[in-house]
Amino acid sequence: MYAQARGQVKRNGIECHIHDLCRSAASATQDSMKQQRATFDVAVIGAGPAGAHAATRLAQAGVRVALFDPKAPWEKPCGGGITHQAWSRFPFLTGPDLPRNEVLRSLQISANQSFFVINEGHPLFIVARRDLSEMMLNRATRAGAVHFPRAVDNLETWGPQLRLKAGRDEYFARFVVGADGVHSLVRRYFLGPLTKERTLASIVQLVEGGPDDPALIHVTPFPGYFWAFPRRDCLCVGIGAMEHGHALKPALDEMMKRFFPGRKPLGPLHGAPLPFLIGRDYYHEPRVSREWALVGDAGGFCDTLTGEGILYAIWSADLFADAYLRGAPLAYDAAWRHAFGWHLRTGAWASSFLTSARNLDFLFTAITVCPTLNKQMMDYIWNLPPYHQLAGRLLRSLPPIYREWRRFKAGGGRIDPALLGPYQHLADKLKLTWDSA
Repeated sequence: MYAQARGQVKRNGIECHIHDLCRSAASATQDSMKQQRATFDVAVIGAGPAGAHAATRLAQAGVRVALFDPKAPWEKPCGGGITHQAWSRFPFLTGPDLPRNEVLRSLQISANQSFFVINEGHPLFIVARRDLSEMMLNRATRAGAVHFPRAVDNLETWGPQLRLKAGRDEYFARFVVGADGVHSLVRRYFLGPLTKERTLASIVQLVEGGPDDPALIHVTPFPGYFWAFPRRDCLCVGIGAMEHGHALKPALDEMMKRFFPGRKPLGPLHGAPLPFLIGRDYYHEPRVSREWALVGDAGGFCDTLTGEGILYAIWSADLFADAYLRGAPLAYDAAWRHAFGWHLRTGAWASSFLTSARNLDFLFTAITVCPTLNKQMMDYIWNLPPYHQLAGRLLRSLPPIYREWRRFKAGGGRIDPALLGPYQHLADKLKLTWDSA
């Protein structure tokens, strides 16, 4: 049944070269082992703005970087607003490879329908998150980072290295960066999960619309806000709450019925948790060690008052890359606290006061009728000074603000509808007086 001749085997009429077969099997085994045991200097989990930018900076400096994300590029549930502070600090966001709608005015509305109009001074870029994700992922791979469209299922310390498992494959790295959002695997492994009290709830949907729609933010009766951001080809709407337990979908439906009736959805409704940087312990919690770091949402970096996260995702990744490339990754903690940590912490603390309906009515009306206060707020929106600096400026400006407010009240306390500017068509939906009672 078996006949052997000249190094060949014949079985059931099939001839195989024993030595060639063995060599092929050995080569395949070696290739498989290389794939399964690939080793990198840094593994970045998550290829959103934070992870992709960290991978880009490190790879540009010659660091061997693995970038893991099974979904990128993808449409993350998010308004997609890129502020002047973000695109001026990181000019690559202004390039032609990122399609955008540029908005120069937006309307802010309180829960009781008081309002003020933001004349941006500098355009607010509104982008599709898939476009942003694609642009930043391309930057990372062009710089030399290796993108694995795989989900990392497990992470563990393995001697002097870290072992990452993605399905049946395993990868090794000397350092891991968690850029994988609020439910970060890296965070869970090294620090434990982010508690529910330190997250905000939000839902997002794309509906019919486009650049001609108004950009607006409407404070909700519960602590939170509704937003509508016009993109180039649709309108992105969403609602977020600073507390859990509120019915977000009915609130979103009510806002849509009021401001954008009849708009058809262009896709499913998505939910997304956001980090909430509040509490002394959370602020002082480490975001880095000798073998791991957290950036973006995984690090808890989001402005509670404005909802801005893209800026802090990229900024935190940039600060980490600076520290790592200097050979001092532990310096990252001091860097982010100095750069924007106090700003985020103060904003989270202030949010508990500014979400009061009466306080916001007063603030929005005062911003509209007091030119001095309006100037201070526009400077904050354009240049984003730390909140403690803004508070100092406001204190020094109180005398002229008080005089302007007294003139407004002496004139009957009625807001000129012309102050709505390009939002005149919404005048019948807004309360144009402020009742001091």
